[in-house]
Amino acid sequence: METPAEIRQRWSYLRGLLIEQLSRIEDGTYQIMSDNKDVGVEAIYQLRDAIRDFDDLIAGSEARFPPKA
Repeated sequence: METPAEIRQRWSYLRGLLIEQLSRIEDGTYQIMSDNKDVGVEAIYQLRDAIRDFDDLIAGSEARFPPKA
């Protein structure tokens, strides 16, 4: 099982990747299509919500179990 520090490190990496993907969707570099319809705007909102939700989970966990220095 991963330690809280490993989870934070992994989330930080994944969060960066997600934010990079969001930027590419927003600037038009990437398009997300479904049934010939651009669903990028929907994806942006869903990814932002997921990032915010997981940030809240990490923060809550750190509040209960503060990282050791």
